[in-house]
Amino acid sequence: MKVSVIVPIYKVEKYLCQCIDSIINQTLKDIEIILIDEGDMDECRTIIDMYEFGTKKDSRVKSVHERNGGYGASVNKGIDLAQGEYISIIESDDFIKPEMLEEMYNYAKNLDADVVKTPYFEYWDKNEESPEKINLCFWKNDVKNVPENETFKLEEYPCLTAIHPSIWSVLYKTSFLKEKEIKCLEAKGAGYIDNHFRLHTLLAADKIAWLNKPFYYYRLSNAEASQASYNIDIFLQRWSETHKLFEEKFPLKWDKIASFCLIEECRNSLRHMRRFNKYFLSRYSLNLLIDNISRYTPEQIEKCFYLRPKERKLLLYVNKLKNRNKFDSIINLLKYNLLFNMSFLEIIFSLKNEKRGNKKHKVITILGMKLKIKLRNKS
Repeated sequence: MKVSVIVPIYKVEKYLCQCIDSIINQTLKDIEIILIDEGDMDECRTIIDMYEFGTKKDSRVKSVHERNGGYGASVNKGIDLAQGEYISIIESDDFIKPEMLEEMYNYAKNLDADVVKTPYFEYWDKNEESPEKINLCFWKNDVKNVPENETFKLEEYPCLTAIHPSIWSVLYKTSFLKEKEIKCLEAKGAGYIDNHFRLHTLLAADKIAWLNKPFYYYRLSNAEASQASYNIDIFLQRWSETHKLFEEKFPLKWDKIASFCLIEECRNSLRHMRRFNKYFLSRYSLNLLIDNISRYTPEQIEKCFYLRPKERKLLLYVNKLKNRNKFDSIINLLKYNLLFNMSFLEIIFSLKNEKRGNKKHKVITILGMKLKIKLRNKS
């Protein structure tokens, strides 16, 4: 068997048929489709049964039902069950072009690659206010110098650490994953689990290949998806685990890759905090942020070309806090907002409209406390 396709499934009844159909209709027929149902009380189980036993039965489909295992546990279960030479991970609210697996498999075989990475499309469903929208992934120009038709190690093109984790626009050699004992973290929910897995695969691989062709449609209009919400604690925790991965398994690679890791870490923390107006950190979060940033030297922070001047100044400030024992959250809040040049009035009081998927809210901020009021759609 050439490719095992792993599909973790949770709360996606609206999109699941489109996802599975796009896999079944691949031009590469020698595949198995492993559907890992996380057991939510929706129609996903009925849909899965339809493909395994019912009107859309396909002998290549097999399913596992494990309630509340979480995204990481679902991926790991799929890896354990995989019989194919290569593994593909497809998220259950996304879909793929018919030729994806065939082209990626042939490319991987020709180069004997451990990992084949591709760009992808960002996809938004049409709604009452806007038509369907498809863009090429936002980071495409950041990897324009990565070569095709050859294999390389991550240290040669560390820019691959500075992009979206996107572990689903990748093909993995099954024997490579199993020999290196690479698994997803098993935290509840999705919660940025993919970053640790992405870096572990790239750091462990001797033969990475870049195929500069998008096949994958990454849906950004699903209000239930993990990317539709933001929790700074989760992002900080996942980066803490990633830093431990470097320390324990790849300490000699850190210096060459650090400034590129900082790009993605900055995007996940500082810029997302600004985007989602998350300026009030708990003591736990603040200590995590300080511990994470302290892994970088001031020279590595200075070297990171992606940082804006105020972000660099803030990170250098946070980097110095590693030697302090006590932190005053109010002082750090003030410092954050001074360095980010935020209006303090906006923290005391603000009134904004917010949209997540098709849901609209009015967000009122009073003395740092937020109140969300759901707005009715105009009929």
